[in-house]
Amino acid sequence: MNGLQIETMQQMLAIVTLLLGALLIGVIYNAYRIVRQPTLLLFVYGLFTLVVGITFADIVSIFTPDAFIIAWSAVFSRIVVILGLCVMAYGILRG
Repeated sequence: MNGLQIETMQQMLAIVTLLLGALLIGVIYNAYRIVRQPTLLLFVYGLFTLVVGITFADIVSIFTPDAFIIAWSAVFSRIVVILGLCVMAYGILRG
């Protein structure tokens, strides 16, 4: 496999990850509507941020070929992933 095929496969997997994350967020949000516990809502916010952070760099590479933007989107992606994990941890520790 050459570099272009690997990059294309990463982009397709990013789209699949985004769709599965959206499905999981929908399921957890429906559970929140039933029990009305704030922990679940914070968990959903954190999960949304986490899914966006994981897929952000690959989604950006679909829309722009600029190496500078792709490099900085990877940095931004890591920061968003860390924020998402912090929100999820806060929601769980808050109880």
